[in-house]
Parts: sequence; structure tokens; C-alpha cells
Amino acid sequence: MGMQAATGVMADINITPLVDVMLVLLIIFMVAAPVMEKERAKKELQEDRDNQQRLVALNLPALDNSGASDDKTRTLTLKVTSSLVVSFEDKVVADCSAHKDAADKRSWQPCFDAVESAVRDSEAAREGGVIVDAEPEAKFGFIVGVMHRLHKANIEKVSMFPKTT
Repeated sequence: MGMQAATGVMADINITPLVDVMLVLLIIFMVAAPVMEKERAKKELQEDRDNQQRLVALNLPALDNSGASDDKTRTLTLKVTSSLVVSFEDKVVADCSAHKDAADKRSWQPCFDAVESAVRDSEAAREGGVIVDAEPEAKFGFIVGVMHRLHKANIEKVSMFPKTT
């Protein structure tokens, strides 16, 4: 009679190529992940720098190498002593020595008003600017208040006198 074949349809899947492909993909992602994270961190740092630069708008002076000095626009000096006596062009405009150790900083307001009115009347200060020459022992808050009042008096060029050693 006839011989029956015991061969049927084979339903098993060969998974060796599938495992090979999966291992290759795993290695690619393991190599690519740190590179992508590094690029993302670099981009985030740059965005933070851009945001910080937008928050602080500085109007820094530029050096003029022309060598020509303009006698019409000279910089005026506002001196602040450690006893909080303010003089503008060697004339005392405000004396806050009585309020030097005041706990309430509002007691300095009359001095700030006197400084603002003295500088506001000076056309030369608006054109040439003002250098604040403050002694190192002077109260920082007082100097900041004086500089704020200079800006309120429409003085655009305000600078600090460098400390000499």
C-alpha cells in the first residue's frame, strides 16, 4: 500500500535574526542616548544664558581711541564721604552725617532730594555725565540711593570712580 509521510507543515519561527536585529537596535540606542542628552543639555544651557542676558540690560561704555578730548563735555564729579557728606563739583550739596547710623533709611530722603535738585540744574552733567567718587567706608545703600537719584535727574552717564590702592 502506500506509505504515509509523517512530514507536516512546520509552524516554528526562526527567532535568531529577530534577536540579532533587536540587539543591534539596543546598541544603537545605548550609544545615541548620551549624545542626545548632551545636545539637549547644551541647548538648555544656551537658552538659560539668553534669558539671563535679556534680564540684565547693560549700557557699557566703549573706549574712544581717537585721542581727541572734547572740552565742552567734561565729566563732573560727585563725592560721597564716609560720613555721608555729598559734594558736587567741590560744593557741599547734602550733609547726612546726622543720619549716618540711622535704622530707618527714609531719613536719607532729604539728602537724596538735595542731590537730585543740584544735579538736575546742571546741563553739563546731562551732557558729560557724572562720576560718583565714594569712599569705601560709605554706606552702600546710601550710594545706591544717590545713583538712583542721578538717574531720576535724567543723567544717562553715571559711573563709579575706581578705587586706588
